[in-house]
Amino acid sequence: MRRSFAAAAAVALGAVALVGCGSGDGMNDYVQPKGKPIKTIEIEGTSYKFTPSKITAPAGVLEFTLKSEDIRHSFRIKGVNGFMIEAGAGQSASKKVELTAGKYTFYCDIPGHESSGMEGTLTVK
Repeated sequence: MRRSFAAAAAVALGAVALVGCGSGDGMNDYVQPKGKPIKTIEIEGTSYKFTPSKITAPAGVLEFTLKSEDIRHSFRIKGVNGFMIEAGAGQSASKKVELTAGKYTFYCDIPGHESSGMEGTLTVK
C-alpha cells in the first residue's frame, strides 16, 4: 500500500511540475479569429527595428504579415495573450487577431531585441 501511495504521489508531483513549466502567456491557447480580415498589415523586421513602427488600423479582425529580412524575429502585441508571429531569416509568416479600439505596443520578444528598440505603436480606431 505504501508503494502505490508513493507512486501516485510521484505521478501527481510530476504532473504539477509539467504544468508549472508553461510560460503563462497563453501561447498554446491562442485561437485565430475566423473570417476574412478587414485589413492586412505588412511589417518588416530588420536588426532591431520594425518598418513601419507606427501603425493605424480599424477595429476588428486584422491580419499581420511579418517579413524577416536578416535574422529570426517575432511580432507580439502587449495585452494580447498568446498572439505571436515568428519568421526566420528571409521568411515571412501571417496571423490574424481581433482588436478593439485602443493604443497597443508591439514588439519582438527575441532576447535583446525589444530592449534595443524593436517595438512600435499600433493605434486601433
